[in-house]
Amino acid sequence: MRPSLLVPALAGALLLTAAPAAAAVPVDEITVDSTAPLTATGHPTLTGSYRCAPAAGPVFLSVSLSQADPRVHHGIGSTSALCDGATHRWTRTATGTRTYAAGTAHVQVSLVELSATGLPLPRVHRIAEGTVTLTAAP
Repeated sequence: MRPSLLVPALAGALLLTAAPAAAAVPVDEITVDSTAPLTATGHPTLTGSYRCAPAAGPVFLSVSLSQADPRVHHGIGSTSALCDGATHRWTRTATGTRTYAAGTAHVQVSLVELSATGLPLPRVHRIAEGTVTLTAAP
């Protein structure tokens, strides 16, 4: 390389190495624990964790469960989610007249944001589905 080209090339290489690394953007994630205890009345308590990037509007974590027919889900409930990029635990216990038996069930958990302006339109951040084992109350 000619000396007249060497200095600009080295300067450019130094500028590239001195540039700050781009900050990692948190990825929305949901986990579901593989087992869920049943209360004495047959209501499961489902647990897991979630992580979501900061959002402009309110975000909700919703849980549904099916046992007899995997195409039919019954809502277990929802709760507000704290979207700050950190991992948080979630817990939802089924209530009402619908009960479940010990054994395998299908669970679906979603993180949904409502728009902060105008109509509160939903935007799905993440949906997780899986199988959970419901365990009998002691």
